[in-house]
Amino acid sequence: MDTITFLAEHSTAVWALLSGLLSGMGGFLIRFRSINASVERTRLKAAADAAAAEQAERAAFRATLLAEITAMRQLIKECEIDRDSLRERLASAEAQILVLKASNEIMEKWVTFFRDGVSPQAAAIIGNVRRAPAVADDSLIS
Repeated sequence: MDTITFLAEHSTAVWALLSGLLSGMGGFLIRFRSINASVERTRLKAAADAAAAEQAERAAFRATLLAEITAMRQLIKECEIDRDSLRERLASAEAQILVLKASNEIMEKWVTFFRDGVSPQAAAIIGNVRRAPAVADDSLIS
């Protein structure tokens, strides 16, 4: 059988077959593009949602960090007040220590005075006085 005779006898079926094939391929290509576009939209939406979620997390972290910094600053202020109070107490205690040391020295001197009957200043003066050494002068003998 000849191809032309076959086509002439079955032309409607061949045209229907070719039309079906072209229609199916066109539908496939259109559906493929539609699926690709849908996938791209979904990917873009997921990326936008992820970016929004990340931005929200960063904002929450920043807010938490600022709250912690504010709390730390408040603690630092309280510690500075306590530090200043402790410095004042330390200065007062050091002044009291100096007074107590001076009082202790005075008491020791009184005890020494009453025990020995000589004031420590007088004993120091007596101990520091040196007697002049006796010089043998032969000129006086002659």
